[in-house]
Amino acid sequence: MTEPYAVPVPKGYRVGDWEVREPIATGAFGSVYEGRRRSGGDDLPATVALKFLPTGTGTPRHLTHLRELIDREVELHRRLSRPRLIRMYATLTVDDPARPCLDGATVLVLERAERSLAALPVRPADGPALLAQICEGLAQLHEAGWVHGDLKPANVLLMKDGSVRLADFNMAAELEGTHAYTPAFSTPDYTPPELLWAEIGERGRQIRPSADVWAFGVLAHLLLTGTFPLPGGTPAARRDAAVAYARGTAELRLSPALPEPWRDIVRACLTRTHAERIGTRALARRVAAAAGGAPPRRTRTWRLLLLAGAAAAAVALGLGVSAVLDDDTAPGGRSGGTGGARAAAASYGAAELRTDRDIPAAYRLLIVETAHDCDREEVSPVLIAAMLKVESDFDPLLSDPEKNEYGIARWTPSVLRWWMHEDGTPGETVPEPPFPPAESIPAMGRYLCWITPRLDDDLPGDRRVLIAAAYRTSYDKVNDTGGVPPKYRAYAARVAHYLKEYTPPGRS
Repeated sequence: MTEPYAVPVPKGYRVGDWEVREPIATGAFGSVYEGRRRSGGDDLPATVALKFLPTGTGTPRHLTHLRELIDREVELHRRLSRPRLIRMYATLTVDDPARPCLDGATVLVLERAERSLAALPVRPADGPALLAQICEGLAQLHEAGWVHGDLKPANVLLMKDGSVRLADFNMAAELEGTHAYTPAFSTPDYTPPELLWAEIGERGRQIRPSADVWAFGVLAHLLLTGTFPLPGGTPAARRDAAVAYARGTAELRLSPALPEPWRDIVRACLTRTHAERIGTRALARRVAAAAGGAPPRRTRTWRLLLLAGAAAAAVALGLGVSAVLDDDTAPGGRSGGTGGARAAAASYGAAELRTDRDIPAAYRLLIVETAHDCDREEVSPVLIAAMLKVESDFDPLLSDPEKNEYGIARWTPSVLRWWMHEDGTPGETVPEPPFPPAESIPAMGRYLCWITPRLDDDLPGDRRVLIAAAYRTSYDKVNDTGGVPPKYRAYAARVAHYLKEYTPPGRS
């Protein structure tokens, strides 16, 4: 080790089913080690990250503070599972009185990343794609009602496949209206000026999502130019510059190397007051547009995640979907009336789906765009809608443990693992239900698109029904049977019924 670890753990130490291997990173309050599975179920990966958070020896006040940080991180992991947040598999407690520095420590068993942005020399050309994913993670946190509170390169992790995860949530806090409360410290270079002199109450310091937006602006400037947007050779000097900037006596020092339109994005993040700062939704749209080198499907998929999740929540609460679709302003205001949005919500996909039938409006965007992602004509919005009706009756919370099938598309977790990523690579771990529609429906589309060319060309009957039968069993069984296997004919007949039910007049 090149630095003292907050929690020194010897190589080979066993905790639960895991053996400690090489050190990965350390912070002021916890240390992370690679862990190898030595026993336990095969549903967990062979290699994980073990984050040791000590209760340790110290003053009662110190122990209380550590406990609060641990509880924050564990609570967020237990309540949130999002594509851009590092995943927690389990929590363990060390029982080892012979090692006072470890005894009682909480251990988080986490998804293993390759490295953090702090340990990676990032080329400016790679910055836009990374920033787009970081912004997705922030939006996912904020939409769920949480603030990260400590966004910085060390807390942005890169996975083996190059994708990004946000991590280290011991400063995270759940919003209570417009604010949350966090401990009164953070990393100066990424702290907005209003928090540098904020009043500290019994519950800590008030923080808003706009604090994460400021940190994102600093991070974006750093990734794209290699420099900070405020002058100063040390964090303390840059902190003083931030205070002077907020008071109007100094300006930002944006690098000439910062490309357009990122200059406007950074300026929108780094405003003098939190009230002027861009909202997270608007920021996500602008970052996705600026990261033009990223595949268009990634941008569309993020929009689907955002809209489908919010629309489903609106439906569950009995709210109008128009409130979701009319999202072209920052939180707190609208750009115009809602009549057009209501019409758009009510009629979305009408050219390809019967919107006067029972297909929930909240899922039409997902269904139509998922079908459009496949270049096979048979994989149509009507087919996907009919299958979702038969699989689950559009129930996003379906749970059938006896068959090990869950969610709106009745995914088996070990099968979903192979179809949940856009780039076609299987996930490193088996996902755990519940599976959100914004994950399940695109995965269904990818699987159907893969099945279609593998069905024999000379099979009799409606090819869409054959595709549905292959989804329920396999394309091999459909080919071997020469059509729908007897066991699945009732299922296929129901799909055929809804294919007719959902097809608009004049379309075949």
